[in-house]
Amino acid sequence: MQPKFHFFLVLLTSCLTAWAQNPGAILSKAESAAVQQSAYSRIKLKAERPRYTREMELRSWNMGNDYSLVQIVAPERDAGMVYMKADKSLMTYSPRTDKIMKLPASMLMQGWMGTDAQFDNVLGAASLSQDFNHTYQGKKTMNGQECHVIRCVPKPSTPVAHDHVDAYISVKNESWVRLVFFDKKGDISQQMDALHFQRFDGVWMPDQIRFTAKGGSQTTTLTILEWRKRPDLKASWFKESTMKRIDTF
Repeated sequence: MQPKFHFFLVLLTSCLTAWAQNPGAILSKAESAAVQQSAYSRIKLKAERPRYTREMELRSWNMGNDYSLVQIVAPERDAGMVYMKADKSLMTYSPRTDKIMKLPASMLMQGWMGTDAQFDNVLGAASLSQDFNHTYQGKKTMNGQECHVIRCVPKPSTPVAHDHVDAYISVKNESWVRLVFFDKKGDISQQMDALHFQRFDGVWMPDQIRFTAKGGSQTTTLTILEWRKRPDLKASWFKESTMKRIDTF
């Protein structure tokens, strides 16, 4: 009986270890903190360059990764501009011309208004847990935290420019700590670091994120000023008429 019991314990331990290191499950839990929530937020962006600094403030409504609406609040010259992603459609509204213009999906891979945050970082595009295949790479200390390291390779149907993404997920708080994006040549095209964490509306999440590009010569810091759940948001809310009257919300 003893050998059989010992074999059972070894088998059980192996199964639990494999489950604990299931990369898809780890990523899904990390995303569920905020990405998969319906929410409203106020965000500040600060882009720093060798010759200038640019600051912006945004209001954002999102429902998971598929629906998002962002309004620029400041600076004054850009205030009122609205960007919306509704399922597979991407569009922008300018209050000066009172016109809505559809944008190509390729815009999601470009920098947001002269910052290092890409459109898909702000509007949301792909889910690492759902739209990528995963390989568990082990554990590594990153930014002072022990992290699971997971390599994410986009599925053929996922419209992203990255060849792969290395995700560092905190073992302790199950939130992402660093995301490193690689291009087709294997070079780092963008890096995202969670610099600070805070609890908003009962959800623990990074409230300060640094985007690094150009080998570290330029950075953009995203700071969440306010975040709260909005379970009342529905897909039908994300429509062209909402873009034109967003100031009423």
